[in-house]
Amino acid sequence: MTTAADIDIVGARPLDPARPVRVLLWDADGVLQHQLRRGEPDAAWTPRLDAWGGEGFAEAVFAAEVPALRGERPFREVLADVLDTWPGVTADVDDLLSLWEEVAVDSEAIDLVHEVAASGVECVLATNQQDHRKEFLRHHFDYDDVFAQSFYSCDMGAMKPEPAYFERVLDALGIRPEDAGDVGFVDDNEANVRTAAALGIRAVHHDPDGGVEGLRNVLGWSV
Repeated sequence: MTTAADIDIVGARPLDPARPVRVLLWDADGVLQHQLRRGEPDAAWTPRLDAWGGEGFAEAVFAAEVPALRGERPFREVLADVLDTWPGVTADVDDLLSLWEEVAVDSEAIDLVHEVAASGVECVLATNQQDHRKEFLRHHFDYDDVFAQSFYSCDMGAMKPEPAYFERVLDALGIRPEDAGDVGFVDDNEANVRTAAALGIRAVHHDPDGGVEGLRNVLGWSV
């Protein structure tokens, strides 16, 4: 039996002109957008959260986010519960929510999405987000206009890298499991890529440090 760990995530190149996919799923964080702090890239959320609530506070917040990522509870309520049970925090819910708004879109990556869509490939957003961040991305980056469809984990009742997430996306797209090879997927998280590939999706891993040229390369898309 083939498992996710057996899948080679190199060389799938879902936009290879010789056999392009019909649908391409795009991850958001690390592919189309990047975290910011005061205008500079910064992924160090843990020390900032711990500075507000003490050692271990960041871990508690990230763990509490998971149900919101699956759409089981609103993220604002989840954070309020954490604050109620964690003494001495010097931040309020809005302070915490602001962290998830510190993100900048990569305009070159969005231009690439438009290029690919213009070629006839259906471009779809496939991202793990809770309800607060979903609405932030939709309204600040106009993702509803960029993508033909969007599949936020909080709407799907499952999150990457759970197989159920991808199975539900394929079902929503009207793609039979045996036709999963008609779908491509790009993500900066290897676990997500391996799960998708194990289901037959032509999934590739993108290193955010490679920029849009690296993205073009792993997709098999040239200027």
